[in-house]
Parts: sequence; C-alpha cells; structure tokens
Amino acid sequence: MLAAAATLQGWRALPPEGPCRRVSACCRRYDQRSDAGFGITSGAAQRSPILYGCAGIFLGQAGLFIDLPALPLLARDFQVSAAASQETITAYALGYGLSQLAWGPLSDGWGRRSTALTGLALFSLASLLLVVVPGFVPFLILRLIQGIGAGSGTSVSRACLRDVFSDRLLTRAMSYLAMSYALALGLAPFLGGLIGRVAPWRADFLLLALLGAATAVAVSRGLTEARRLPPAERRARLRLGKVTLDYGRLARDPRFLVPTLMASFGTGLVVVYGAISPFDFEQSFGFSPSGFGLISLSLSVPYLLGALVLSHWVVRLGQQRLLQAGLGAVLVGALLMLLLGLAGRFDAVSLLLPMLVVVFGVGLLVPIGLAMPMQSFPSQAGQASALTGFLQQEGSGLVVALAVGIPISSQVPLALALLVIAGILALLVRAYGRLGASR
Repeated sequence: MLAAAATLQGWRALPPEGPCRRVSACCRRYDQRSDAGFGITSGAAQRSPILYGCAGIFLGQAGLFIDLPALPLLARDFQVSAAASQETITAYALGYGLSQLAWGPLSDGWGRRSTALTGLALFSLASLLLVVVPGFVPFLILRLIQGIGAGSGTSVSRACLRDVFSDRLLTRAMSYLAMSYALALGLAPFLGGLIGRVAPWRADFLLLALLGAATAVAVSRGLTEARRLPPAERRARLRLGKVTLDYGRLARDPRFLVPTLMASFGTGLVVVYGAISPFDFEQSFGFSPSGFGLISLSLSVPYLLGALVLSHWVVRLGQQRLLQAGLGAVLVGALLMLLLGLAGRFDAVSLLLPMLVVVFGVGLLVPIGLAMPMQSFPSQAGQASALTGFLQQEGSGLVVALAVGIPISSQVPLALALLVIAGILALLVRAYGRLGASR
C-alpha cells in the first residue's frame, strides 16, 4: 500500500502536457455525458478512493494468502488431508466472489461509504472468531463469512475509482490497486510465515482483524460519497428484479464479458500456483513455513513491476499492446516451467523462476481486465465491479478445486495447467482486440 501511495504521488507530479493532457480532456468530456452521472474530480477526492481501494484489495487478498504457509499445519491440527485444507481457500473465495453480487448494487443505491463500513465490520468480526473457533467445519463456515465481508472492499473500491476516473486514466488508477495486490501476494504469506515462527498459526487471523478495524477507521474519516441518490431512485435500484435484469444484461455484453474473463483466468494462474506451491516447497523441498513465506515474497516483485509498467505506459501505448505483452510473458514462463520439468528438474529454482515471469504478465493483464467492464458501463459501476469480482473469485475457486488433483511430485502437471489457462487467455486477448477496446 505504501508503494502504491508513493507511485500515486509521482503520478500527480507529472507535467500536464502531451498525450496525458489530451487523454484527461477526453475523459472529462466522456464523464460529463448523461450516462456517466458524475465527473472527474481532483485532489483529495481522487486520492481517497485510490487509498481505500489499495487497502480493500490488500485486505481481501491477504485473507486469501496469509495462511498459505500454515496449510500443512492446519491439516495436521484439524486432522484432515492436504486436499481438505485447501478447501479453506475455496470457502473464502466462494464468499468473496458471491457476496460482491450483493455489495455492488448496495453501493450503487445505498452509498459507497456505508457499504464499505458494513463489509469491513463483518470481515473483522469473522477474523476474530477464526482465532478461537473449534472444529474444521465451523472454521470453514467462518472462512466463508470472512470472504463475504472482504468482498465489499473489492467491489466497492473499484466502483469508487470509476466515480472519478475514466478510460486509460481508469486503467492507470487500477494499476495502483494492482500494486497493492502485488504486495498482498508476497507480503501476506511472508507475514504468515513469520507469525508461525513466534505464535500459533491462528494468530494470522488476529492480524487480519486488526487491519480490518484500522481500515474501517480510515474509511469513516476519509471516504466521501461521490453522489447521493434520491430515496425513490435508491429503492428502485435495489429491487431484486431490476438487479437481476441488470446483471443479465451485463453478462451478455461482450464489452463486459471478455475483459472480465481475462481478469478471472489471469488471477487463476496465480491462485493455482498458490494452492499447490506450499506442499511443493514444504514437503518436497523441505522448506519451513517461514522459508516458504520468504519465497512467496519474491512474487510481489514481478507483479509490482508489471503494474508499474502499466501505469507508466498505458496512456501512450493503449490497453491492447500491453495485453499482448502480458500474454507473451505468461506463455514464456509456462513454457519455461514445462521445459525444465521435462528435463528432469524439480526444485525451488525451476519452479519459482518461471512463475516470476508468469506473474509479471499477470500484472499487465489483470488490471486492464478489471477496469474495462466499469469503463463501458459507468452508471452501473458498482454492479459491473461486483459481477467482475464474482467471476474473478469464483473462477479462481473453481481453478483451485480442479487443481486439487495435480500431483506434487513433478512440476510438469502444474506447467501444463498454466499453459491451458494461457491458451484461453490468448483467445480472450484476441477477442478483446476485435472489440476495438484499445484507445
């Protein structure tokens, strides 16, 4: 989050000439149309949504990743199999994704700030209970509830960005959230490993509860509503029939579906590795939980680098060229992992090095996939963000469920799974180019 804030300060210092000025003017004209509902603002009104977005993304992904080093210990303490321990990830992802279908319409009608605070309260309470709850089934249920609370941070924060940004500037703003995701991707398992050295593994959830409470305090003080709907329009927006109809229209529109699927499968590349790698490193390679956490920290670097490249170049190059670069990196990394595995290599280097290349590509692909659905439907930013988050998280959960059977005695099966996902991404990037989405 600090890195994202620092990058934001650097962006604000950029001179307003050249292509940046032209794009800003274009975005202001776009957002002043009647279907946008609100316009570009400046100063604190731009910073607060970005900072809240970084915090919301960090919390949501930290809840997914922080206990990865503890999965073998969780399986031992609850006396369940390795596959069963991975169900805690699936349960969290299920709540995380499904809940966004409710949080999105609520934020459009009820308001961003109120919805955000409600979700943070639920997340923090569930995290506290996870510290003490006995039994594996109650633990799974609370992980589901924790994911439900975390879902508000993702869907509402993205909608907040669409309230004040548009087009390539929206993609640039999303890149700051990608930086926060990158920090969570590596820092959360690292912190989980460190906690495991000095405290029981359940202390991970105490840290999440404290972070959730701190974020709620910051949101209550700093986040303001970009717009307020009249009570009659608010009630109309929250009617179940209208919400369902609007979701159906979004899901059928290629402008929404294609970039959303890109974000979903791009995230799936990271999540399938995250579900398999603890057992590879701790059981096959002999790493301790803290050692695995340190290894996982390195994954933040390429994702952060990809987000920085996106932030710097998206205004000049456009989305399509950067999507192609990201896809190329994913294919190169997956092929490298396969070739090393076929050559008989199966160690920390042969598994981690190709994944670093893959994650760099994901850092380019995912922020674009998350930004463009909201760009195409500005007056439904909350619902578009929610449905995008739902498909992203449920797709990741489905990938984890399918990945449970991947053997951990070789890296070839994992590499093949990554290549299959990369092939799907190639089709989606091509379809996105045909939509004329690059500006």
